[in-house]
Amino acid sequence: MNNLIFTIYFDIEDSKLELEEYEKNAYTKKQLRYYQPHLTLNKISYSKTTQSDFIMFDDVEDLNVFSKKFDSDIPTYSIINFYKLHLLDILADEYDNILYLDQDVYINTTKNIFNELDMANISVWHEDIKDQLIEYTNFYKERQLYSRSYLNKCISSYATSFAFDWPVNYNKYNTGIILSSKDNIKKLDIKNNLNFLVDNYKKIMYNKDIPSSITSKFILNNEAFFANIVSKEHVNVSNLKKEWHHILNHESVEENFTNTNSCLYHFINKRFDWLLVS
Repeated sequence: MNNLIFTIYFDIEDSKLELEEYEKNAYTKKQLRYYQPHLTLNKISYSKTTQSDFIMFDDVEDLNVFSKKFDSDIPTYSIINFYKLHLLDILADEYDNILYLDQDVYINTTKNIFNELDMANISVWHEDIKDQLIEYTNFYKERQLYSRSYLNKCISSYATSFAFDWPVNYNKYNTGIILSSKDNIKKLDIKNNLNFLVDNYKKIMYNKDIPSSITSKFILNNEAFFANIVSKEHVNVSNLKKEWHHILNHESVEENFTNTNSCLYHFINKRFDWLLVS
């Protein structure tokens, strides 16, 4: 069995950072640039421990070619996150098992994830938020949402399901860590489903059968798309528990890292300085 661990890294130009929460986006860029060598070496070391190939994709020209399928107003950050799914699909032609890691994931184990977890299903962290979605659409639908919030992504997934008569998926997903066999990746039919969505997403935004309070919040987002295609293609997804996807968000404090012993930490808050004192 040939296994692969891969990540992506692109230093987004200042002019292409999203204006929504710009300061947070600028901080993310700064932190990733500074700690990128350390984070990459961490992944290379783990690939050697698990006897896996390792690739870091940073080819701007290839990203630019991929970007041409999207309208010019789609944020670079969003395109990059679709690009990782695009790569996942391509790499499944070459590798039996694949572990994708966002650049802000830190590995804290020598356990071989390919042996430790069940490869029969795709493994991705997820959580049911059906009740939150229903509550929002019934009582708070006029309230604005941060475009990258889980709730906004679920609304986008819900609108897509309604517009194209796809099965509804009420889970929120985090695709910062994806573990899968090649067979399950191919079941997602990423290429065809993504091309269809990119070609037809405006039909969602202007669909008169969907309340404007929903369509106005629609965004093209990889995690919303992932929710759609796992349901559409009937692909089983196992939940990555905290041991294998420990999320450190902006509400987390340093003790959430230093006083725990998870295998994979996802530094959404980009507080990589915690690594230096642990």
